Amino acid sequence: SRARIALCPVIDFQTAEDDLCIVPVGAIGSDGATHTVRVFSRVPIGRIEMVHVDGDSHTSVALLKIVLDALYGHRPEFTTLKTDSNPGTDAPEAVLLIGDKVVRDEPRIELSPYQLDLGEAWKKLSGLPFVFAAWHARAGEDLGVLPATLRRYRERNMLRIPEIVSTHAAGWPVELATRYLESILQFEIGLRELESIELFWGRCRDLGLIQQLRPMKLCPGQHF
Repeated sequence: SRARIALCPVIDFQTAEDDLCIVPVGAIGSDGATHTVRVFSRVPIGRIEMVHVDGDSHTSVALLKIVLDALYGHRPEFTTLKTDSNPGTDAPEAVLLIGDKVVRDEPRIELSPYQLDLGEAWKKLSGLPFVFAAWHARAGEDLGVLPATLRRYRERNMLRIPEIVSTHAAGWPVELATRYLESILQFEIGLRELESIELFWGRCRDLGLIQQLRPMKLCPGQHF
């Protein structure tokens, strides 16, 4: 069977084979620094020649290309980070790490005096929050009660953060994990977030990261 609704990187709206719509019941984003979507470099950011990227998020890789071009006038090469790469002195000069790896990869971070948080960089560039992932569905899909259910679960889980941290935040300091979920990450999506998504898509087109720009489309009957 196929999924009727899925949490997807926002660039997938433009690159997916199916015609998609956004279901504005929640998202994963930040209004400024993310803490967990960051470049770690042994050389100044504007002098990086090769970025080894964590392939977990197509959106983050595209965002890094946009930020480097817009804020640094720089277009380095990109390659996939090997999972067994040595975090010692022979490590890549620059890596993009996402999620838990940022918290747990201390040897690599200690050897990287130059760092760039992509959420913070986007805020500097655009003045807007950034949305990494949002709920998507195929255009014309009958979603029934799914949107209302997802909205209800999001609202309920925001009241369960201490429980979620104690159960799922293995390897994270409790204080950091709590702050991360309560105030660093943003889980709602509204007009500013949609504006940011459209701006991001436009920048992707300008850099040739996507070939055709599909117009923003919200699933029928949905509201904030």
